[in-house]
Amino acid sequence: MTYNAMAKISIYLDDYKLEQIDQLIDSSADINNRSALISHLIEKEIIAQTKSKMLEGAKLLDELDIGWTEEECAIIDREVSG
Repeated sequence: MTYNAMAKISIYLDDYKLEQIDQLIDSSADINNRSALISHLIEKEIIAQTKSKMLEGAKLLDELDIGWTEEECAIIDREVSG
């Protein structure tokens, strides 16, 4: 069972930061409000952290020298880098 609850949060920013946020929203075709911007930024951070963990894992595997060919390593590198 999937439960998608929307939580209401409050953050406090100075006027300059609010202006910057509104400028980001105004300049984006995909983001139309502050909530969408925050959601978008969180998704991007999750993706960045996931890629970082994958790269670290690939680095550790490389250090193990488990006998992968250059072709196999290139395939993994392409998958990780997107």
